[in-house]
Amino acid sequence: MIEQMHEVQAKLDLLVGALDGHDAGAIVSATEDLATAVILFRGAGVPAGSEMQARALIGKTLGQLEAAAIRINVLKNWTRQRIDMNHAIRGTQPRGPALTY
Repeated sequence: MIEQMHEVQAKLDLLVGALDGHDAGAIVSATEDLATAVILFRGAGVPAGSEMQARALIGKTLGQLEAAAIRINVLKNWTRQRIDMNHAIRGTQPRGPALTY
């Protein structure tokens, strides 16, 4: 189980790096790799005496998941702003509701 948790952590680190790099292909690949690691983690048994180590890793992972979610929201907002600016330049209406800041 601890090995699978380290694998989840490594894949999460790759996802955060891809998000920071603004590389769509790397983000998709890292997301798929993370999903696979999570599935393998769920299938792993819990060895005796590893609860404290598991709790520490889970705490770190949850913090990184929150940081990744913030990065995704920032990238989503930047993309929406660019789309809105392009519509304003063209004089066209966006398909969805306009964002206000």
